[in-house]
Amino acid sequence: MENNFNNIPDRLELIGRKKLSMTGVSSVDGFTEQSLKLTVNGSKVIINGENVKVTSYNKSNGNLTAEGEISEIKYNTKSRPLVKRLFK
Repeated sequence: MENNFNNIPDRLELIGRKKLSMTGVSSVDGFTEQSLKLTVNGSKVIINGENVKVTSYNKSNGNLTAEGEISEIKYNTKSRPLVKRLFK
């Protein structure tokens, strides 16, 4: 059974660019020491930095904490096709 957190608003807390806490995380899609890839309420989130590591993740309630030198947090949303953007 896949957990669905779409009805729960996601929350992101970043403390001193060193500690990250996030809710609404449905999956951890990949991680290295430089990046952390997540799915949060159906959107892809990429967290970049140095020495990034997941300190805890509870899949049943969608809570995640991570530590490291966080330098960037990107939410990737679906964009419209180029043709539709050019010809409004």
